Amino acid sequence: MTVLFGTVEYFVQEMLSHLEIYRMGKWTKEDEISLIYAKLENEILYDFVCDDKVRIECLKNLAYAAKRLRTKEY
Repeated sequence: MTVLFGTVEYFVQEMLSHLEIYRMGKWTKEDEISLIYAKLENEILYDFVCDDKVRIECLKNLAYAAKRLRTKEY
């Protein structure tokens, strides 16, 4: 299945990938998700070159993806 960049599913997949790679044993699930969220948010705000409408949509989808991960077990 192909997941399109910027969709909620894309950000869920990215966050899960980061969680697997950078598992920080001493952190809680909430802390880990918050750290990854901040990293991805920073990339969207400062590194990703795009129209502001696309940036806003990506930020909304990132927030929704983080909310989904916080309410589910991974």
